[in-house]
Amino acid sequence: MKENIVSSFVLPILVLTVICLVVSSALAYMNNITKPVIAEAAASRTEVAMISKIPEATGFELLDTDSYDGLPETVRDVYRTTNDIGYIIIAAVSGFSGDITIMCAIDNNGKIISVSTLSHTETKGIGTVIEQPSFLDTFKGKDSGLDGVDTVTGATISTRPFIRAVRDMLEAFEIIRR
Repeated sequence: MKENIVSSFVLPILVLTVICLVVSSALAYMNNITKPVIAEAAASRTEVAMISKIPEATGFELLDTDSYDGLPETVRDVYRTTNDIGYIIIAAVSGFSGDITIMCAIDNNGKIISVSTLSHTETKGIGTVIEQPSFLDTFKGKDSGLDGVDTVTGATISTRPFIRAVRDMLEAFEIIRR
């Protein structure tokens, strides 16, 4: 009877525990191997996106945002071009159905070169206006006043935080260039 309990109850538990430990160890090992590769690929994609925003840039330097007081919470990263022709600022805000991550290229005079949506989970057809050139192009050449930039009817829940993020990035630019 005791042997029957051990073979039918305890032994399967031990076998499953060993299998779980082996599989968990293998996953942890693979995560350690692939983590730097994934981070490098993400950094490369970011660099390509930045170069597409400021093609004249010879490179980008990530600034330490902790050394600047008063940066808006939405600002994630700030890059300065190595040939001193502008800045790339990345920010994230909450939209209708999740975070919207935005990249803004700003020249040294505080004028927007371009704005793009890096990622979002907004509703297809309505919220996706934030990735359409007809909306994004309204920011080109604007300064902190954002004159002529307005929310899109029917997509205000997505465009309002997007515009707020662009304002935050322009505010961050003013703080950083002092």
